[in-house]
Amino acid sequence: MKKRLRKKYRVGEFKELCFEFSFDYKGDVAAPECEQFLHAFVEECIEANGLDCEGNITDDSCNIIAKAVDPTQTSEAQRQAVKSWLEARSDVELKSFGELQDAWYASC
Repeated sequence: MKKRLRKKYRVGEFKELCFEFSFDYKGDVAAPECEQFLHAFVEECIEANGLDCEGNITDDSCNIIAKAVDPTQTSEAQRQAVKSWLEARSDVELKSFGELQDAWYASC
């Protein structure tokens, strides 16, 4: 396949990887604590590891998809850093944490 088509279809060296995870807040979390947690999560966990994320955040849980700022560079080290950061927190319970997968041709 020609380079132009590999880029168009995001395969080969243009393959974009992501990982999906979800967690619940432990106990009742008031709005200020939730906001503080989310700021820490974005600054200390996501941005500090060169990632972008999107997802669904409710009053008691979060479902997130994360990928590197350059999605072709998402690494296992970044995935492990996020997992370790969440596991170290006493205010959240990790529900699921997926493997790296193709962002375009998987369920991510």
